[in-house]
Amino acid sequence: MKVFFYADLNTKVCVTMAVLPASYLGNLGGCFWPSIAMEIICDRGRRGLAMVLQTFDFPPYKGYVDAHALWHATTIPLAFLWWSFIMDDAEFRTSYHLKKVK
Repeated sequence: MKVFFYADLNTKVCVTMAVLPASYLGNLGGCFWPSIAMEIICDRGRRGLAMVLQTFDFPPYKGYVDAHALWHATTIPLAFLWWSFIMDDAEFRTSYHLKKVK
């Protein structure tokens, strides 16, 4: 049994799966939590730039670094920034709900 892999279709599906939740989260955050909306928008922009490296691949520069290697390198600070956002959001929501209960 031979399996066919359509790289163009895979790329389109992956980009769509990355863009739709990102835009949804940005809109949701802007509507319900305007104080963190800018942080969400900046995070989505940074992830979009990293996705460009994954989508528009280029060959290794001087035989060392290609787009995929740079994409892996950008995920390190993105993970840290995303974690700091999650912590800020958790503190914001906890304080909001504690004020609401009192």
